[in-house]
Amino acid sequence: MKKFLYIILLICPILFSGCVGYQEIRVVKIKDVSYQDFDIRARTLKLDIVATVDNPNFYNVRLTNADMVLRHNDRILGNVTQLEKIELEGKKEKDYTIRIAIEMKDVFSNVMGIYRLFTNSPKELNLSGTVHVKAFMRSKTYQIDNLSFQ
Repeated sequence: MKKFLYIILLICPILFSGCVGYQEIRVVKIKDVSYQDFDIRARTLKLDIVATVDNPNFYNVRLTNADMVLRHNDRILGNVTQLEKIELEGKKEKDYTIRIAIEMKDVFSNVMGIYRLFTNSPKELNLSGTVHVKAFMRSKTYQIDNLSFQ
């Protein structure tokens, strides 16, 4: 029985050592943005963003939380939060649909501005903030600066 316990104690650190070295998850580009819902009382605009994301790790990683700011040039349009968790496949660069909510302070001017920008020139928009990822029992937060729409 003791030999079995020793074997398990030796194998466990080896099995869980893979989650020690996270390689950085990278958003390659944002391909498409589509409108889902607008709640004037809650001052939130819900969008689906199709983004190409590269996960260089051998294992799947779960994107659990994103807390960002949407800007047009230097003007803040609103705070962006992720609505659903997303499982990113290991060793793949793949398109994922990310459902977000934009909470706006000045509803009327920002909604019209966002609508005009998404229909005419979304390249002038950018996101910055943090993204939280999790694999197994380990998690990491990445800083994202000036992610632009292409």
